[in-house]
Amino acid sequence: MKVPSILRVLPFATLALASIWAANRAPDGRRPPQIDFTVTLEAIANALTKTPHIASMAMLFVLAVLATGYSRVWLAAVLTFLVGVSWELVQTTVIGHNPRVVDIFPNLVGIAVAWIIVAVSVFLWRAARSRL
Repeated sequence: MKVPSILRVLPFATLALASIWAANRAPDGRRPPQIDFTVTLEAIANALTKTPHIASMAMLFVLAVLATGYSRVWLAAVLTFLVGVSWELVQTTVIGHNPRVVDIFPNLVGIAVAWIIVAVSVFLWRAARSRL
């Protein structure tokens, strides 16, 4: 791997691993694995109020796009989504955390919002460059 490629991947990899590590921390101890599989409109609506999930996913997605390149934006979305799934999985044994399947919804919203922002930014960048 070339040095510039490593430098492109490093921010995403570092933040992804650090966020998974943080989600896995168990200052109050561990419990048997538990996950809430309830998927109702009310649960989804409640999950969609989690702006930290949305913002974190958006930021991770932008870093993933920088790591993979815009031509592989789909890969950036998959990698970012896997980080969000990892958060829920590592929290299954953490006392005081409530891992829920519906927390995937704000993660998807964060990825979608960031994808739109990245696409518009790339379009504007290319349009500006073509006018020079």
